Amino acid sequence: MESRVHRLRIGPFRLVQKLEPGLLAERWLALNEQDDSTHVAHRFRPGMDRGDLRRFVESIQNLSPVSHPHILPIEQFTLDKGGAGRGGDGAWIVTPYTGNLEGLVTLSALLEDKGGQMTPGESERALIQLLEASEYAHAAGFHHGPMSIEEVLVDRRGSLAIELYGLRRLLNGPGSVPVMEVERDEVRSIVEIGYKLLTGLSAEEPRIRADRLIQRLDRRWDDWFDQGLDPMAGFLSAGEALAALPSLRREVEVKPSAVRSVLGTFRRVLGAT
Repeated sequence: MESRVHRLRIGPFRLVQKLEPGLLAERWLALNEQDDSTHVAHRFRPGMDRGDLRRFVESIQNLSPVSHPHILPIEQFTLDKGGAGRGGDGAWIVTPYTGNLEGLVTLSALLEDKGGQMTPGESERALIQLLEASEYAHAAGFHHGPMSIEEVLVDRRGSLAIELYGLRRLLNGPGSVPVMEVERDEVRSIVEIGYKLLTGLSAEEPRIRADRLIQRLDRRWDDWFDQGLDPMAGFLSAGEALAALPSLRREVEVKPSAVRSVLGTFRRVLGAT
């Protein structure tokens, strides 16, 4: 098996060993022998027909402008003409390796390592990174749809990166759901991830209030979850969800007296009575 693995190559990348599979593709640890850097090679299902391959190429080309600190970049892609023993035509995507010596670290695995719960500060930092990534992508016209905690990778500095953002939706086709609903579903899924990080529980109904599970938790967290998880309302955008997060919301609050003072200043400047 090892000798066969070492014969597999993608351009300058040598496939070293299999990693835990992702939600969309196999994962392989890949070594760039030109500079000794490590990467992840994602192998998509073999046996693609011409239509599948064309859709794959178009999807990657559409995603090429996406560049954000918390979205895992696509460094290279190639089509695999397979051959004997290789399972037929397929495709590969190469992305940076964000893991450690033990392998890739997903946000789900990190949560488990932390005993199933994160502190409010840790949870909020994770949410800010994911919501900022979604806000950027949506403004640029890209959408991922509902996001799983297993699709979020954690690097050695603790920074998050969404793996293969938007690719599943492009490969499957946009469908008939309006873009606004896709955005809201994506934001709601991030709120669900936040509830899981903070409480260790699923956000499925009947949902337990977070302040009943965590002593002295700021009540603003439950206000945020109540709005974000409401299936009929919810946040309209990632930016709205960001602005309502407990610590950020606290920063923008203004006392009523200050508001009246500002309005009075405007009236004086405009000559209003």
